[in-house]
Amino acid sequence: MITPAVQALLDGPARTDALARVPFYIPAADRDGGTGLARAGGVFLHQPTAAILFPSDFPPLSRRRPGFAGLRHVLVRFSFMLDRLPPRHAYQSAALLITLDHPDAVVRTQRPDWVPARSEPANAITSEFSEALDGLIGRGTRQRRPAAAGHPPLITAENRGRGEFGWHYQAQEGIPLLPRVEFALAVIELPGEVSELTGQLSGEAVVTAPRLGVITVARAVPAQPAEPFRLALGPAA
Repeated sequence: MITPAVQALLDGPARTDALARVPFYIPAADRDGGTGLARAGGVFLHQPTAAILFPSDFPPLSRRRPGFAGLRHVLVRFSFMLDRLPPRHAYQSAALLITLDHPDAVVRTQRPDWVPARSEPANAITSEFSEALDGLIGRGTRQRRPAAAGHPPLITAENRGRGEFGWHYQAQEGIPLLPRVEFALAVIELPGEVSELTGQLSGEAVVTAPRLGVITVARAVPAQPAEPFRLALGPAA
């Protein structure tokens, strides 16, 4: 049976709490003929939410893994929304970037998680956690993500190891990304004594923009450091 905390996280909050509004910048010609920076959109980063997972939430094979009883597993919901762009600009892709502070934090599985065919097969542990998360979503999700008009973006989970991960959103069929709330889920494994989850959130994008009468493609990035977040997990059981 799904706990109320997990159910609430899967359903999504009634509103999202903004953590920061982060502007993006792209290269632009200045008045002296050199190259400067011009603001081009940005991202609203939302405060993540979390729910503790219990051994009963995982398949029996996962629970028999050595050391499993001494670990904590947390289901975390991340969300963001792209900011408006100037006229004649468009988002071609965007990325939500996350770094966890604890050196022993491991991201076990992510949703959405489209993986290119050329990627290496997932190991047994990852497959078990994916099965567990799919089961939770299947049993507990009451609200479905609204269908995007036209072609929805292609969403790819990215895990670079050492607590660095995120999601990449790619526009499809020439339809640019639009400012709308996007959310994603991750199962994070921590040592059993850890009582809070901390890290940093950031984002970036690729936009098309007019430059000297020509539409160009530019990487749009923030000028400020990643935004810190903190989630209290409560004492270990």
